[in-house]
Amino acid sequence: MTPGPGRASDDVRLVAVDEDVLERMVRVARADASANEVTPPVGPGEEWTADRVAWLRTFHRSRRDGLDGAIAEATWAVLADDAVVGAVRLKRVPDTSSAEVGIWLARTARSRGVGRRALRALLAEARASGLARVRADTTAANVAALAVLRGLGFVCTPVGDGGVIAWLALEGRA
Repeated sequence: MTPGPGRASDDVRLVAVDEDVLERMVRVARADASANEVTPPVGPGEEWTADRVAWLRTFHRSRRDGLDGAIAEATWAVLADDAVVGAVRLKRVPDTSSAEVGIWLARTARSRGVGRRALRALLAEARASGLARVRADTTAANVAALAVLRGLGFVCTPVGDGGVIAWLALEGRA
């Protein structure tokens, strides 16, 4: 399923990442998020570099075909009060009816309930895509993320050295 026109959840909406939205996302990521929160390490250091910005653009462009595309992953920009404040993603787990979820938010969007509402909207996308369950990975130190996940009904299980895997069964799937 390709990302839809924008599912709303309270005052937070998910929108498809076209070129205009992508440039807005890049600007907010560089100005209001750590590069390591948004991209994997790309070269040495933890700063925003041309390589990291290129990676971010390529990542979102290559996922425009959605969950049913070759990469089996879809991304959306998170809008709060019509401003791009982050991104969410769904990636199919091969040979299952499950997907992994991911999110990053600008610092100024945190601690305002934006993450919870964005994930709630993402869960609606997952249900509409016919997924049976979703998974999120985080760390035990990420107390805010764990609170959001638990609040949405995820079952969080510690793994390895400080990791946490969270699963949610999606009832009422489309």
